[in-house]
Amino acid sequence: MTFAIARGVPAAGTMMIGVAITLPAVAIFSILLRERLVWFVEGRSRLFEAITSSIEGLAGAALIALVIYEILLR
Repeated sequence: MTFAIARGVPAAGTMMIGVAITLPAVAIFSILLRERLVWFVEGRSRLFEAITSSIEGLAGAALIALVIYEILLR
């Protein structure tokens, strides 16, 4: 991110603003709803594990698809 800003990439500034908004929002959300979050995770541990595994799998598949796309483009 710092390298992109130093090179004058305009999208990097927008991305930095998004990160600056998202990180504190998640922190505030987790602090305010800490008890509910613990209750949700403890009460539905199998569901939570299935959801997080699915998200990780989808992210991995997206990365693999992107790499294949980039390789085929060259």
